[in-house]
Amino acid sequence: MFSEYLFRKIDNSPLVIFRILFGLLIVAECWGAIFTGWVNANLVEPKLTFTFIGFEWLNNLLGPNMIYYYGIMGLLGIFIAIGGLYRFAIISFAIMWSLSYFMQKTSYNNHYYLFMLVSWMMTIMPAHQFFSIDSLIFPKLKRLTCKNWVRVLFIAQLFIVYTFAALQKLYPDWFNGVFLNQHFVNYEYILSSKYQLNGLAQIVGSLEFSQVIAWLGFFFDLLIIPAMLAPRTRGIAIKCAIFFHLFNSVIFGIGIFPFFSLAMMIFFYDPIKVQELFFKTKSFMMDRNDEDGLINTRRIAFSYLVVFYIIWQIYLPVRHLHIPGNVFWTEEGHRLSWRMMLRKKSADVHVYVSIPDKNGKYQPREKVNLSNYLTYKQEKRFAISADMIWQFAQFVKADYDKKGIKNVKVFVDSKVSINGSSYYQYTNPDVNIAAMKWSYFGHQNWLKNKPKELNLSYLY
Repeated sequence: MFSEYLFRKIDNSPLVIFRILFGLLIVAECWGAIFTGWVNANLVEPKLTFTFIGFEWLNNLLGPNMIYYYGIMGLLGIFIAIGGLYRFAIISFAIMWSLSYFMQKTSYNNHYYLFMLVSWMMTIMPAHQFFSIDSLIFPKLKRLTCKNWVRVLFIAQLFIVYTFAALQKLYPDWFNGVFLNQHFVNYEYILSSKYQLNGLAQIVGSLEFSQVIAWLGFFFDLLIIPAMLAPRTRGIAIKCAIFFHLFNSVIFGIGIFPFFSLAMMIFFYDPIKVQELFFKTKSFMMDRNDEDGLINTRRIAFSYLVVFYIIWQIYLPVRHLHIPGNVFWTEEGHRLSWRMMLRKKSADVHVYVSIPDKNGKYQPREKVNLSNYLTYKQEKRFAISADMIWQFAQFVKADYDKKGIKNVKVFVDSKVSINGSSYYQYTNPDVNIAAMKWSYFGHQNWLKNKPKELNLSYLY
């Protein structure tokens, strides 16, 4: 039954329109990253990056060549949009984007992750079989339909993203407006000092305004997908989505994510209506599809793969539940979990090394000059996350190893503030972190427990 539902034939107009929009968004993202200086700041200037653990070898790609790397990805976006050499373009982009994603965590952004997931989804989708250069050059390739699993995958992915974005907000500092208020007080200053809009400035900078926005954001994330699925509420839902995402784009400056999310909304609409709007002369009933006789076992196997993917996507955002400690404090289980715009962290960090003498006796600790290794942005970010702290300890130890100084001990004294709180001890400053093994699926014992003073009780 489920397999038959996934393989039901539908008009491929939404997929074609999304392919064009996705390609253009790739161009905007990649070339925009070059022209805004993002690539230079994150992948050219740094001596090292905080890769995902296990991908440290990607540091070999750092440098001026990353400008060309992103330039090529933008060019691939053009080929994807026009449907030219589509399979080559989308597979190449998916590989290159994945490598760039795993290359750095300093500027981690959830839409980079969503971009990667959708890129790989698009590698198996027949998005180039209509209104494309490929179908123009190779007429036998042309199709007017695709299978329903295409639509199901996109809708399921969006449901997971928005639902968990809502659930992750279930903690006090979201609903009491404390987190958001830190952003809006900046706009209060701008409105009053630059535009002399004192009345509006007082409203925007008030805690009550932040609380209203916080509750609206929660209910939007929780209800937008069910509302888009229901024909009666779809019209108002898409208007709310447009307003919500444009508001976020202007206020929080989160790049192309708002437009990317809106582009994916096309899969909630009846494919026939999309066809009638964009391709008036097309009729999917005239389609010849050679895959109609596909062996049932292959369909069933693919159906299981779809189910497994959805289950895996549901597991990742809740994996922190089997890791001791509070995820807001430890950051263990934070990434790949749609934890978007939830907290503001800062750290006061000092790193020390202890060097053994010829007799193996360790000398008093010496303070490490962080600027010898890290950019200013990296210094501000690495000390709030356990995996980045652990990686930096390994970087320092490896650097001393290259100098011929073996068995150096590395100590990290990090104190962290969350949402403007006082600074609390985050790491155990007496643990040689360079000697610790990384626990991939568990808790790092050298992290201090969450202070009782911090009200970060997680509600699910």
